[in-house]
Amino acid sequence: MAAGQPVVAVVGYPNVGKSTLFNRIVGRRDAVVDSTAGVTRDRRQAGAEWRGTGFQLVDTGGIDAADESAMAKQVTAQAAAAIEDADVVLFVVDVTTAPTPGDEDIADLLRRSDTPVIVVANKCDAARHEAAAAGLWAFGLGPVVTVSAAHGRGSGELLDTLVDTLPARGPSTSASGLDRPAVCILGRPNVGKSSILNAILAEQRAVVDSRPGTTRDPIDTLVDVDGREVVLIDTAGLRKRGKTREALERYSQVRALEAASRSDVALVVCDATEGITDTDLAAAEAAVKAGCATVLVVNKWDAAQPELLDLTERIERKTRQRPPLEVCSAVSGEGVHRLLPAALRLYDRYRERVPTGTLNRILRQLAEERPGPRKGGRRLSLRYLVQTGTSPPRFRLDVNDRDLLKRDYVVWLEGRLRRELGFEGVPLVLDIRERRR
Repeated sequence: MAAGQPVVAVVGYPNVGKSTLFNRIVGRRDAVVDSTAGVTRDRRQAGAEWRGTGFQLVDTGGIDAADESAMAKQVTAQAAAAIEDADVVLFVVDVTTAPTPGDEDIADLLRRSDTPVIVVANKCDAARHEAAAAGLWAFGLGPVVTVSAAHGRGSGELLDTLVDTLPARGPSTSASGLDRPAVCILGRPNVGKSSILNAILAEQRAVVDSRPGTTRDPIDTLVDVDGREVVLIDTAGLRKRGKTREALERYSQVRALEAASRSDVALVVCDATEGITDTDLAAAEAAVKAGCATVLVVNKWDAAQPELLDLTERIERKTRQRPPLEVCSAVSGEGVHRLLPAALRLYDRYRERVPTGTLNRILRQLAEERPGPRKGGRRLSLRYLVQTGTSPPRFRLDVNDRDLLKRDYVVWLEGRLRRELGFEGVPLVLDIRERRR
């Protein structure tokens, strides 16, 4: 979470509108919203601000004490942990059906906590619901505020009440004073993405289950890596094109790709028992298209140990970005400590600016190594190279005639520049400009 910011947890029974309220307050569709009960399973965190006061909002899965399944128990444990960590709890109740036995169970849980509570009477879309909301004062938990999260009704009053209840905190700043690198975890379903997140955090922040597709929302967590603050984002599994059947799964995949687009580095997780598959490489390519630097992480190394040289050669044949390879086991913890330092090394390269003199020295060497294509009496001349941007690195190459450029030569040139500059795993944008003498 942002340093110094208070934390607000959103809790309630399944399908009462917690994620809709979360999206309303945050101001964007960060949580997956669906009419199916139990869509949110993990804790989901994002920053919000009202009247100049910033806070971290945490969405949780629905608490159902009557559900004895292992998944429901994990979700309830996640919500209970969020309540413990919070400065204020928003207890969301569906005013059209409340109070239910499930609401009563949650109220009992909150009464045993010392955390201040605001009861949010949601789905209050008509005047007749106001009377039902008044009955929620009987919980004895705190003020009752009526809202319609779907339509925004009452959200300003709720935020006013929330800000007045929040404890005073200092301003939110990074310990380093720099922008925080954002690192997302991408990959196929069931390769161990959430297990890696948990191993990194050394706590059960994400629900882990043996069934594919447990994670549906991206999960943001702030971690400290040797004094540097890093935003770590777990995501839903990416499937092959055409394999996503449910609308909910399709939307989760969209959210995963959007998470990549707001990240600087992607840890693309593969399963050592299956090797690096085409779907793994497609996930890495999706990260590249989103502008991420990429690290390929081979998980479950304790279960199988494929030949690293074979994996590296496959990566070099199939990808232009040539991401570095890391191996680990989320179960045993082997190699997990290397993942975020590897991501930070790529992040530093991602933001690096190369001196123009160095670029043109390398450009002359490459022109001598492989002269440009010739057409008739004219040969391509590589005249000047300059860096025009970072994050990702962007370069402008001046040539004498764009028509002389062939695709294979551009691919070769990009690959050699990446190797010479140490940009393996980092997206490299090369703009071509024709400059005649």
